[in-house]
Amino acid sequence: MSFTVTARHNARDVSFQRGSMLAALEQALTLASAGMESVLVRDVSGRSHTPAELTCALLASGPGRDKAAPRPHAA
Repeated sequence: MSFTVTARHNARDVSFQRGSMLAALEQALTLASAGMESVLVRDVSGRSHTPAELTCALLASGPGRDKAAPRPHAA
């Protein structure tokens, strides 16, 4: 599955491709901690998620639980 991580810094958009939700979340958190704005992760279906939404989805899909899909974020 492919994920696109986008963010804005100094009126410039940046974008990164990642192959897993965990890798995309790591990139999104790195960008957010660097002070970038509007950090979003877009999945292959085009839905956008904040880093917080992805974190919740990963924690909810722990062992013995149904895999939770993150809720879409209105872009």
